[in-house]
Amino acid sequence: MESLIEAALAPAAIAAHISYGLLVLSMLMNSIVWLRAIAVVSGVAGVYYSGYVLGDPVGAFWEAAFVAANLAQLSLLFWRSRRARFSDEEFLFCQNALVLVPPSLARQFINVGAWQTIAKGTILTQQDKAVERLTYIADGTVEVAVNGRLVATCSTGDFIGELGILSGRPATATTTATTDLRALVFERGALLRHLRRKPDLTLALQAGFKNNLRRKLATANERTLAGAGG
Repeated sequence: MESLIEAALAPAAIAAHISYGLLVLSMLMNSIVWLRAIAVVSGVAGVYYSGYVLGDPVGAFWEAAFVAANLAQLSLLFWRSRRARFSDEEFLFCQNALVLVPPSLARQFINVGAWQTIAKGTILTQQDKAVERLTYIADGTVEVAVNGRLVATCSTGDFIGELGILSGRPATATTTATTDLRALVFERGALLRHLRRKPDLTLALQAGFKNNLRRKLATANERTLAGAGG
């Protein structure tokens, strides 16, 4: 037992600890770019440990193959990102919803939805009814009512339907366009199919929803305080 502990703590084992530690760290990354970048460093440490410390050419070969595969994927991500192009509306959407997502993946995600002009008076979600669409407001305003009482107003940069679109829970409020809207709309079925293929995007999207919810709550609080002051 003591010999095993001594071997694990020996200076020669440092490269192995670095390799495996970085590999575990890479699995904790929400960003696919950082995941692969850290995996590359992990693989380099693994090549050194297998090849120079253990004298294991087979292990060194597969660690090198691991590095090469991740470098190839990183190169592909950067190449696709350089080709991705965004309008001003799409860029603002990425800033609100897809922070740290590579441009190439953001471009694919936006393509799942469709830009629409939604007429004033359109009901976007109905309280206690299933949420069929996720709507991102690029321009315009939406009233939010619970049990027929106005509780909030949403506008540029806000999402409608985000609480129920992923969970499948019914809408907690009725939302109605009070102006014509310019919006990016995602049908629930297409959105969920894409997220199943790109699970990393789910985490990014949920983070965007949380940031937006905090902004909505802050706006609602300001509205309440203004009403009380009046």
